[in-house]
Amino acid sequence: MKITSVINIIVFNGMALILAALVYSDRVWRLDYWQSLGFTPSTAYYPFFYVTSAVRGGTTIPGLLTVDWIQVIIVVAAVIDGGIAFSAIRHRRK
Repeated sequence: MKITSVINIIVFNGMALILAALVYSDRVWRLDYWQSLGFTPSTAYYPFFYVTSAVRGGTTIPGLLTVDWIQVIIVVAAVIDGGIAFSAIRHRRK
């Protein structure tokens, strides 16, 4: 594997981790906001989606189906890493 391929994988994964951390912190901030208003949030996870609902006493706020960007980022990173690794191994054999 060439050093440039390794550097590409490291740089891309570093950017993907930073992006995933930002997405995760946004989700945590939203849940903290619901809790500061006295609601109890609950999250149901599905492949590539999630639903966050909130309850306070008799008040229920149903959640909307939302794209789970962390799962999307992980899949995209895995596909790109696999493509770079496959390309580097294939060129190495030539």
